This record gives sequence, C-alpha cells and structure tokens, in this order.
Amino acid sequence: MSIFAKNKNAICYTNLIIKVRQYKNGSPLFYLEKVINDSVKANSVVEKLNQLAEIEKDTEDNRGWKNEYFTTSLTY
Repeated sequence: MSIFAKNKNAICYTNLIIKVRQYKNGSPLFYLEKVINDSVKANSVVEKLNQLAEIEKDTEDNRGWKNEYFTTSLTY
C-alpha cells in the first residue's frame, strides 16, 4: 500500500530494521538500516545481518565496534 493512498484514515504496517553500533563501552548509536513490509522477511534479514556482523567483527574497520541488528514494527 502506498503512503499516498486515497483513504487518509487507512492504517499501514511496516517493519524497521535498526542497526545499533557501540564502540567499546561508549554510548550506542542507532541507525535506520532498512524498511521491509513483511515481518517474517524482516526477521530473516535481521538474522542474516547479525550473522554477517559476527563474521566481520574482527576486520580492520570494525575493531572495537559491536554491531547488532533489531527489527521493530511500525504502524502509521
């Protein structure tokens, strides 16, 4: 459904994928990574992104950083 639907009282649902980065013991940083309509697909994407983050945690660019992905639903 488009957010520009003709019915202005329509309720729309979507899922946000949030990336959380934290350097050592510092404050976490939150980023909106992706928006996916299907909740099952969003959960699957989060699982795969967390697996990739685990593999990439020891690369030069990620030393000291902890990356983790979460999904949350959004109703508008």
